Amino acid sequence: MKNKIVGICVCGLLMTIALPFTSAVNVDDAIESNPRVSLDYDFYPIFQNDVTFETTNDFIIEVIEQLDETMYLGYLENITAFGPRVTGSSACHDAGDYIYNELEGMGLEVRFHNWNYGGYQDRNVEATLHGTNTTSDAIYIICGHYDTVANCPGADDDASGVATVLSAAYILQQYAFDHTIRFVAFSGEEQWMLGSHEYAREAYENGDNIVAVLNVDMIGFAITSTHGSKIKVYKNEASKWISDFTINVSEEYYDYIFLDVIPLGESPSDQLYFWEYGYDGVFYHEYEFNYYYHTPQDTIENLNITYATKCSKLILATLASLNKLSSNAPNAPNMSGPTNGITWVEYDFTVVTTDPDYDDVKYYIEWGDGSHSGWTGSYASGEEVIVSHTWSSPGTYEIRAKAQDIYGISSEWSKPLTINIDEGPMLDIQSIKGGLFKVSSVIKNTGGVEATDVNWKITLKGGAFIGKETSGIETISAGGEKTVNSNLILGFGATKVTVTAEIPDGVSDSRQQNGFILLFFINVKPGGI
Repeated sequence: MKNKIVGICVCGLLMTIALPFTSAVNVDDAIESNPRVSLDYDFYPIFQNDVTFETTNDFIIEVIEQLDETMYLGYLENITAFGPRVTGSSACHDAGDYIYNELEGMGLEVRFHNWNYGGYQDRNVEATLHGTNTTSDAIYIICGHYDTVANCPGADDDASGVATVLSAAYILQQYAFDHTIRFVAFSGEEQWMLGSHEYAREAYENGDNIVAVLNVDMIGFAITSTHGSKIKVYKNEASKWISDFTINVSEEYYDYIFLDVIPLGESPSDQLYFWEYGYDGVFYHEYEFNYYYHTPQDTIENLNITYATKCSKLILATLASLNKLSSNAPNAPNMSGPTNGITWVEYDFTVVTTDPDYDDVKYYIEWGDGSHSGWTGSYASGEEVIVSHTWSSPGTYEIRAKAQDIYGISSEWSKPLTINIDEGPMLDIQSIKGGLFKVSSVIKNTGGVEATDVNWKITLKGGAFIGKETSGIETISAGGEKTVNSNLILGFGATKVTVTAEIPDGVSDSRQQNGFILLFFINVKPGGI
């Protein structure tokens, strides 16, 4: 965690009045029951065991109830037993080995992700639970960081998050999910997210379809019922859907978790560079900032294990619900638009699809010239979307689109839409010259078709008393040129001469040169400004 200290004097006062407390503190008794609305969707999980669940809720409730304080505290104690885990140190290395061995013992596919960045080198630990839906390349990540600053055992920052990751892995590996889940422990966070930077960069370069990143960093500190009944979720604008989803989960399963979600804006932690590489992600953080942040007192004794377990339950329920929410791909999009055009003109096309689950969708357009739109937007199912493109070379191009719901399930490609692009007009202002009483300019059409409605204008800024602006309309044949002249000019002093030639369809041009007016003679210097 970075940039989290909010006031030394205030924290000192709070530390004085808050102690002592232990991990035995149970804030649930102080939290009143609160009716919550129901999620209005269902999905059908695929399980490795023989249990059949009547509803989605039954499955999520079972998952929640498997995570208890004993499981969570066991992982927390084992991680903090390595002491301060400074990136690159032997303690950090040993903690990484422990995390690797725990995940491997669960039967997951595990690897060390070695990185070298920012003058440091270390390892992230990644475990993968592969999805069973062969049509999905969607990846969901739950993560925390296992490194600490020096002289700090890092119980809250961030053994609390890694314990959540390990607990989630232990529980979820029992089931088969549609989409892939990765359980990741980063190092290098305390040096400004070095390990997660390299992980996100590699994922981006590999083209990994990471749908959501749930980053858990400091979720264990709470000394009052208010602290223990709320959790903060930081997000960027693109990731608001994840925090909204977490709010829905907290409301649906409030009687099992007893937490209210407080959504906030951006804050840096290991989700930061996923944002930078275009992935969506949120950052879960305790409601009250830990008074012992980055000190030797960041110990288990100064955490509230009941609260940390509740936070972990919420994050686990969010991950399980997200992964299983939608297994139906959007329908292949329909595309419509012009079938003929010319170069250098932007054309609009309409793309639309429907999603069987009424999920929002985004689109990926291939324009047939080697370029593409990338995944763009978040649109309602059935909403017509306008997309635009310009071709620089004549030819016949096939445009196609596919859609993806917010959970990473992609549609089939649309039927291709063919467009024939001819070479369009292209204006080029060849020269600007002065003389007696006037300025003249040569405009050439270097394109392959006639340029009609060429709106040209000659303007003088400074020096001119008469003839400051002249305009007209011309037609210039393919490969042809026209000389245009200003009206009578009189004046004295330095001037800037600008000639513009614009066409509605094709490439326009503009050119500017310095000059000087001496009564009725205009001298225009060669070259442009």
